[in-house]
Amino acid sequence: TTKSFDNSSPPLIAAMEDRGVTYFRFIFMLASLYIVHSAFDSSRLVLRSSSRFLKSRTISNSRRLFSMSTDKMDTSNLESELLIEIEDCLKVFGKGPVFIDGSWFLKGRNAREEYEQGPRIEGARFFDIDDIASKGELLNPKGLPHMMPPKKIFAAAMDALSITNNDHLIVYGSQGCLFPHRTWYQLRAMGHPAELVHFMQGSIEDWKAAGGQIDETPTKLFRVDELDLEKEPKYVATDAQNVVDMEEVKQIVTSQDGDIMVDVRAADRFKGLVEEPRPNMRLGHMPGALNIPFTDLLDPDNISKFKSKEDMMKIISDAGLDINTSKRVVCSCGSGASACALALALDACGRDPSGTFIYDGSWSEWGMPDGDTPIVK
Repeated sequence: TTKSFDNSSPPLIAAMEDRGVTYFRFIFMLASLYIVHSAFDSSRLVLRSSSRFLKSRTISNSRRLFSMSTDKMDTSNLESELLIEIEDCLKVFGKGPVFIDGSWFLKGRNAREEYEQGPRIEGARFFDIDDIASKGELLNPKGLPHMMPPKKIFAAAMDALSITNNDHLIVYGSQGCLFPHRTWYQLRAMGHPAELVHFMQGSIEDWKAAGGQIDETPTKLFRVDELDLEKEPKYVATDAQNVVDMEEVKQIVTSQDGDIMVDVRAADRFKGLVEEPRPNMRLGHMPGALNIPFTDLLDPDNISKFKSKEDMMKIISDAGLDINTSKRVVCSCGSGASACALALALDACGRDPSGTFIYDGSWSEWGMPDGDTPIVK
């Protein structure tokens, strides 16, 4: 009997065929899942690689600090910088830092009026060291110039300037100004984080010449006497830190084996060979004091800039001061302003700023006509 071809499959074969289809579908599903998983892993790898790259770039930029090869500056880079070049100030302009005009003149010019009239760096605030100070018979019975203020006055002023404790502050001065360093020091002394207070290497004229934005619109500044000192301030200030008074200085010059006094006035004033700018002052210097004229630390071609670190270190060392001494270094000048230039230079040269102090009264107090403090020539 001839058997004809039958298209129907026996039960066993049919079952195997069903299992084959099911198996094929299972394999296909696994393959699909593998492809999707691989693609996901690849994307995660790309993201991780990108993240590592960006992180490494950030670290690299942080170490290099203000690379001139990029125009995009992260203000976090500022935290390791004390002296900032004009070009780098331009890169962070408008990205958070607050520019502070710290100009002050002993005579001949009025920095406050110059700021009000303009020009000024666009958005810059003015810090008036004569106004944001201890004034009046109660706080300043000797009538000494620009003495550190109580913290409530400083905090109220910072609120009026719209400055917070978290702001990066870049201090600058006008051309020919020798004393903006006092503002830099006072901001730190009254509690603003040291890593957030910087100094611009150059004046507003240098800023303008480099293409920086300028505001020439006249404005009017507040006076501390107009502020409500009873109002709870937003800014958190401290009592003045790293500042000494006359009694402490008397102990230093008497002991002669403890802290180090450094007078930054010009050599002729230090030696008592010329009259003081303030009339009727006694002439000479404190016993045992070193003399490092602050102008020696400044660039002779542009007094709004400091010399190189290497040059400053040599000047300081040649004057007999060990930058890294564990003793307190107390800086003095005519009125507590230019002494801050030496404090800044020491910081820039690597000295721990906690060991550097300012004699706030300086020669305005020590050399008073009716004083009995010891003086030598």
